[in-house]
Amino acid sequence: MGIDGSATAQKAAGMAAEIADRFGAQLTLVYVVPRLLLPPDAYGLTVAEVEAEHRSHADEVIRAAVQALGPAGARTATQVLYGPPAETLAEAAAAGGADLLVVGSRGHGAVARVLLGSTSDRVVHVAAMPVLVVH
Repeated sequence: MGIDGSATAQKAAGMAAEIADRFGAQLTLVYVVPRLLLPPDAYGLTVAEVEAEHRSHADEVIRAAVQALGPAGARTATQVLYGPPAETLAEAAAAGGADLLVVGSRGHGAVARVLLGSTSDRVVHVAAMPVLVVH
């Protein structure tokens, strides 16, 4: 299950938790830190500082998502990975033996879609297992 902090991803996480519970399966929330669009020194920061900031944000998003799942969150595994979001989600799902990959239909809006492309659209094309896109 890909999570990015958006309302749609949280709705998808809830649906993924229901499915996992129904089938007695493990739910894993995965936050993917995408490649930097601009070099870190453009902001006066080192690569380590930028990576630490991304990791802190990822941990915050995952913590909020797990908490929002309520009791199901206690049985949920989490991962923070780095790379292109769609490919990284698909690879993590395959490596973990997932039977289903769940993503929200929209992340953080039109600007992100123009800059990064649509992760949900791309996941459908690169995943080796069924993908549920939650609107």
